Amino acid sequence: MTTVTQEPLAERHDPPVPADAQRAVAPVVSVTLLEDRAQVSRRGRVNLHKGQNRLVVADVAPVLQDVSVRGSITGPTARVVDVGVRRAMRIRTVDKPAAARELEERIRALAEQHRQLTEDHDRAQQELSRVAEIIQRGLGEIPEDAGWGLGGAAQWKDTFRTLFDRARALRAEVQEAGFRAEELAREVDALAGQRRALDRVDSRLVAWLEADVLADADGEVELQLDYVVPCALWRPLHTARLSDDGRLRFSSSAAVWQNTGEDWKDAALSFSTARSSLGTEPPLLADDLLAARKKADQVVVAAREVAVQRAGLGSGPSGGTAPPSGVELPGVDDGGEIRNLRALAPCTVPSDGRPCVIPLFSFDDAAEVARVCYPELDPKVFLKVTARNTGAHPVLAGPVELMMHNGFVGYTRTLFVAAQEKFELGFGPDDAVRVVRRDSEETEQDPVSKWNVHTRSVVLYLSNLSGDARKVDVVERLPVSELEHVKVTLVADKTTGAPKLDDNGFCRWQTDLAGNAHLRLLMRYRLSTAPGVQGL
Repeated sequence: MTTVTQEPLAERHDPPVPADAQRAVAPVVSVTLLEDRAQVSRRGRVNLHKGQNRLVVADVAPVLQDVSVRGSITGPTARVVDVGVRRAMRIRTVDKPAAARELEERIRALAEQHRQLTEDHDRAQQELSRVAEIIQRGLGEIPEDAGWGLGGAAQWKDTFRTLFDRARALRAEVQEAGFRAEELAREVDALAGQRRALDRVDSRLVAWLEADVLADADGEVELQLDYVVPCALWRPLHTARLSDDGRLRFSSSAAVWQNTGEDWKDAALSFSTARSSLGTEPPLLADDLLAARKKADQVVVAAREVAVQRAGLGSGPSGGTAPPSGVELPGVDDGGEIRNLRALAPCTVPSDGRPCVIPLFSFDDAAEVARVCYPELDPKVFLKVTARNTGAHPVLAGPVELMMHNGFVGYTRTLFVAAQEKFELGFGPDDAVRVVRRDSEETEQDPVSKWNVHTRSVVLYLSNLSGDARKVDVVERLPVSELEHVKVTLVADKTTGAPKLDDNGFCRWQTDLAGNAHLRLLMRYRLSTAPGVQGL
């Protein structure tokens, strides 16, 4: 409905709001949040008269982008001719006579006390000066009286003792009066500042939208205004709860921050991973010069660490490999495809810059719980939970809050997981199992081939301190060679059991630890390098 009101006497705008404009109520109905901005939509019904109408929608975000403002009318009888944003300083002058009168009375009383203390300080200071002058003159007359045989030591002693006692008392009175006067002066200054604050003019930057609408006839229409605001962003946030029966409840939420200057009350929130500010430019071309050179007599190799992504286990439609993104940006990882998520219900997000958690979706699945150990990274046994994303939406990369039957256990992170794809989460270490790792290396040269052979041994000690049996998957790794000059072979007869070795060099044991039992695992492999190979 269209409402026309007058500004209160205690409030004014500079520059003023047009007096002939109609005030239209168009609250925020929907917001689409991007990684670094938000698109806001306002909608409301207004009554128009035939001809040109100027509508004003107050209390919009002052930081909105002027070029992004769009207006539209639902109905064939009217159209938006022009729409823009206006900004002004809202100035409020609120009279507070009772508080001001009380402060003035307190300031007057303290000022009177300060005046009396100043008079007492000056009087004591003058008397102290006279006593000091008497003492000075008395000290000068003692030799003259002694020469004439007047007075005695006892008389002089009593006289000067009385004068010095009086001087000390006056000096203490002067100091006390000075300290008290300084305290009163600071208190009066503080109260005077409060009194001046009551007279201060409160101002705030505000903005409103002005829309010129041309109507063919009188009637009620629906007005919609869209604009983009900065100072708003969102990031994914997840919660994983493992129940006693082995089911994983996974919930995805959106953490929202906004400090745009307007509150979003009961608005439909949408969350998008689109990067509207990302521009594309053609690559710069340069000449690629090819030249032949002599083959080096020596081969220089280098060892490097390669991260193997384990978020998606490759059981979903995507095959476990997310499409590569065009660029690397510090934002939401959407797997290379724009994702749009919606809040479950209308939400209220105040403009205070604080995080607001909005639920998005959730799913549950029967989880596979196992205990794994990667001694090279951390000599501990961790609880690993494997589940499937049974929801209709992918799980975006972000932090995960871990919950169990006994409450909160910690935080972890997950990468992008497509729908219907398996993923893994770590729920912290199992303190009942202790692990110790020892490694050693021996180097020798083959007398015939002159290859250098590095024999490396890794010994693992596992101890189950609990009375219950534990199944632990132990994972060690071997280097993987990409050159014919370097060979890596596992010494099977010197390695405990028959571990599984994959193409990435991970060596896995599936061990059974009885209650209060111990276990020793040995892995030995040879790293052979051809003559002339350097760098290892």
